[in-house]
Amino acid sequence: MLITAGISIACEIVEFIMQIILFKLSIEILAFIKIVLIEAIYNVIIIIIIYPLIEKAGDVLMRIFKEKKVFTKYY
Repeated sequence: MLITAGISIACEIVEFIMQIILFKLSIEILAFIKIVLIEAIYNVIIIIIIYPLIEKAGDVLMRIFKEKKVFTKYY
């Protein structure tokens, strides 16, 4: 979860800097911090919800590929 929040914050900082440089936007730190915190919390909540589904799908795929359905004597 910390990695998700960290990556979200890092991406937003890079995007903010690029917008300042490319579009000559004014610097509004308080609004930026509020947006970054909301987005980081939102991304963490999404990961908390979706991660068990991804883990279950990985377990199903692992069981499918570990079964001995291939005749290795022909290879």
